[in-house]
Amino acid sequence: MNEYVDRYIDDEGNVDERLTLNSNGFACLTEDIENIVDKYTGVEDAGFMNNCSEIRQELMELIHEIINKKEKKNAKLV
Repeated sequence: MNEYVDRYIDDEGNVDERLTLNSNGFACLTEDIENIVDKYTGVEDAGFMNNCSEIRQELMELIHEIINKKEKKNAKLV
């Protein structure tokens, strides 16, 4: 795991088996996407919620797939 990934824990203390982006990871991913859009459009704040939520969702799904596949692989090695 890293500083952006954790296991979700609900209000009752139940821990999810799968890894997911934590709140810091979610915020950083959002900022990174917005910065990329701003950079390549040359328009400041162009990335702010301009289809970025759809892009973020797709990237989150990809990230979750990768980190959980890695976690599963590492668990088999132990």
